[in-house]
Formats: sequence, C-alpha cells, structure tokens
Amino acid sequence: MTKNKSLFVVGLVFASFLIAASSRAANIGHANYHSMNRPTALPGVVLAPGTYVFEVVEGHADLVRVSDRATRRVLYMGFTDIISRPDEVTNPLKLGEAPSGAAVPIQAWFPTGSRRGLEFRHR
Repeated sequence: MTKNKSLFVVGLVFASFLIAASSRAANIGHANYHSMNRPTALPGVVLAPGTYVFEVVEGHADLVRVSDRATRRVLYMGFTDIISRPDEVTNPLKLGEAPSGAAVPIQAWFPTGSRRGLEFRHR
C-alpha cells in the first residue's frame, strides 16, 4: 500500500470515530430536572407534584424517558415528534390546558441548550 493510500485509510478510520463519538455526544446532557407543583400528564400517565428527570434515550433522538428523581423509577417512555424551538419560548416545558382539578398535559419538552423540542403524542 502506498503512503497516500495508508494516510487516506487512517484518516477515514479517524473520521468514522469522530462521527460516532459526536453522535453519542449529541445525546449527552439532554437530561433535565423539572419540578411540578401540581399534577401534570404525559400520554398514559399522570405525574404527581414532585421532581422528574426528562431525558433523551441514547441513540434515539425522538425517544424520551421520564423518571422520578428520588426513586429513579421510569414513569414514561415514548416516541415524540421533533419540533423547532420558537425563539420566544423560554420555559423548558410547554403545558396545555385542563379543566379545573385535572392534570395539565405536558405538550412538549425543550431540552436545555437545544434549538429543538420534543412534542408528546397526546391522543
């Protein structure tokens, strides 16, 4: 193998490692803690007042897991729709409306530092 071909192969291997590392790093840091002072709802589950961990599941940019911060018990895991974060949105959770006394639906989560959001599929 010539010197140029060897350098090309080494460069290609190095580039593939960088791409793999950056794709894994894209999900690192996409875990946020959110405290609720009233009942809130995700598809199929009502979250009591408390603190929860919202995180993107590694390798699945549209899969969200929500767990209780104290017990680490997973309370919700589901696919979401990836949406753009509007410039005016500063709250990490977009809440919907609910009748008095009912759990307020969480419509979307905007991970800290991300220009994208994850919209929950309430049906």
